[in-house]
Amino acid sequence: MKKLSAVLIATVLGSFGTYAVAAPATQACQKLQDDYNLIYAAKGFCFKDPEAIAKYGNDNCYTTKPKFSEREQERLDQIKAQQKALNCD
Repeated sequence: MKKLSAVLIATVLGSFGTYAVAAPATQACQKLQDDYNLIYAAKGFCFKDPEAIAKYGNDNCYTTKPKFSEREQERLDQIKAQQKALNCD
């Protein structure tokens, strides 16, 4: 009986551990996407995604192909690499 209890506790704790890891990863993915979109919004990008439009608006947009400084492009590349490492969708 003690063995069964230990297995049940380990299973329950294990599933909470998975959730605890998944939640921060999801939050990290959202933060990375927000950072990415913010760089685009600052350059006048016209969003097509309804969530991005709701958050950043398209009132002052003027391009679908913004030009980025070297530093901005490096940050965008870094964000994409982090998203890939976290398996963000």
